[in-house]
Amino acid sequence: MQSSGNYFDYYGVAQPVIIYDENKFKMWYHGDGGSAKKFVLYAESSDGKNWTRHPVPVLLPGPTGSWDSWAVQPKIVFKEAGVYKMYFTGYANQNQQWYIGFATSLDGINWTKNPNPVLFSGSGWEYQITAASMIKKGNQYFLYYNGRSSAYTEKVGLAISSDGINFTKYSGNPILTNDKTWEGSGVMCPSIYQENSIYKMVYMSAQGTGFGFANSIDGINWTKDSLNPFFRRENTTNNWGVANIAYPNVVKLNNEFRVYYSGASNYYNPIYKIGFLRKTN
Repeated sequence: MQSSGNYFDYYGVAQPVIIYDENKFKMWYHGDGGSAKKFVLYAESSDGKNWTRHPVPVLLPGPTGSWDSWAVQPKIVFKEAGVYKMYFTGYANQNQQWYIGFATSLDGINWTKNPNPVLFSGSGWEYQITAASMIKKGNQYFLYYNGRSSAYTEKVGLAISSDGINFTKYSGNPILTNDKTWEGSGVMCPSIYQENSIYKMVYMSAQGTGFGFANSIDGINWTKDSLNPFFRRENTTNNWGVANIAYPNVVKLNNEFRVYYSGASNYYNPIYKIGFLRKTN
């Protein structure tokens, strides 16, 4: 998917969050209206390749003076008991602290925000935080988030909740850090799913050079694959993402495994597009 040239995705489309629901693929993604002003956009598809866009943003920044007055960006969407639930990143100033918000919807298009963030940024490695992924273990929600320091190093943290609203940050944070050469200044944007009794993660390097795998038996302690990265930006078809690949989002359907992601081909003036990797069993 490419930019439509509208005011809300003038600089491209990025950060796809996709679920398969009601016999179709549903995508929430962000568009940039300039000066880092972000909106949540929506599209649908019967095959996950050809998309029909909703004509206007489905989630807007809050009013002047609110904690999310400048940007809202989706990263987690799932459906529970007939209700769509979204965890999104919001901020009032891109250079100051970022927060994670929560919204609900009955149709995936009309959303009601929780008035306050459900997770607040802190200091040090989590001066700015962004939503990343979620799993449910028993009656507990495991919210994975990116933390970025003022020095722009990226790490992954975990927060746990029994109701999906009131979260406690894990005392052993961060749970994933950059300890491999290819990961550069950090690791971020984990997309986590379960296969049998094993939790699996696809994550990216902070510089957008590639994607890696990691496994866990408890969702807290992760072992990275020795063959990482399994996909590099140079591997994109016709180099459409040779400058940067980012925001991996795993979608599993029957015997097919897909990783949707954003990419750009220009280092200095990136216009983001959305594509996917595909693997069949």
